[in-house]
Amino acid sequence: MRIEVLNKGLFSLIVDNGRVGRQRDGFCESGPMDSNAFDWANFLAFNLDGTPCIEAIGEVKLRVDQDCVIAVTGREAHLKINDKPESTYQSQNVLAGATISFGSTLLGSKVYLAICGNWQVPKVVGSACTVVREKLGGLDGKGSALSVGDCFDIHANSRVKDSATCRTLPNQYRDDYGFVESIRVIPGYQFSSFSRVAVRTFETSTYTVSSSIDRMGFRFTGEAVASDMVDLRSEAIHLGAIQVPGDGQPIVMMRDRQTLGGYPKLGCVSPCDISRLAQAVPGEKVNFTFQHDEEARADWLLMTSRRRRLQGEIL
Repeated sequence: MRIEVLNKGLFSLIVDNGRVGRQRDGFCESGPMDSNAFDWANFLAFNLDGTPCIEAIGEVKLRVDQDCVIAVTGREAHLKINDKPESTYQSQNVLAGATISFGSTLLGSKVYLAICGNWQVPKVVGSACTVVREKLGGLDGKGSALSVGDCFDIHANSRVKDSATCRTLPNQYRDDYGFVESIRVIPGYQFSSFSRVAVRTFETSTYTVSSSIDRMGFRFTGEAVASDMVDLRSEAIHLGAIQVPGDGQPIVMMRDRQTLGGYPKLGCVSPCDISRLAQAVPGEKVNFTFQHDEEARADWLLMTSRRRRLQGEIL
């Protein structure tokens, strides 16, 4: 099956689970910004975990030359097949020659398209994930985002043939991408270098998502916080780490972050909240609250077990 890109949207990439475990070799982790939406897209499209998807910002349009099964997920996602609106968070049967249009009604949010089958895209350092900054991955293997006229092949899964087969994620189980609830933060080992006043300021202030956001990191504007650390060696950075540079404006490190950083860190965004934060757009207001690491671990285990149980019920 051949997929042809008719409209590339604003910024569209091929992503998979990323280059896990390769930071020590100098490669950024990469992977989907919203891993929850990515995982659900693959599940609903009858794919194995980690199968490549398209992560899109803006309206993307594709054409397929064979029958296939797809699923679209993400914040305020919408989908059209041959210009007819169809449901998201649900497997959809698409006929040969059809066009698929998908995107988000909220400009800047990410939407994921999964297509059932074995994606024939090159892997670089063990992953097909596109990292433009490092010139890795993508269809050309050099980190290029998708462009109009790009084509790639998918070997369809012959076991998924029943047109009545459908997986749907009910509305009540879909992620709430609002920011009424605070983003949970696990204190890091440099937490003690921030004064009680600085910590209190961070936890009681409302921060605005700035226009300086990308797959590398999200910058926030608001009340400044400062650390008493003046001499800090560069060290490895985890997904969600909150760095505080000299201007006191926090930066949350995301999927395409650099492998090392030298700013003090307040802590790390909980893995339960990083996908929600990744869907924030410039101008949105966010609050942060600290959480004990054991409580965060329990929340993560509970969230993953609930998802696996729900997937078992949907099967």
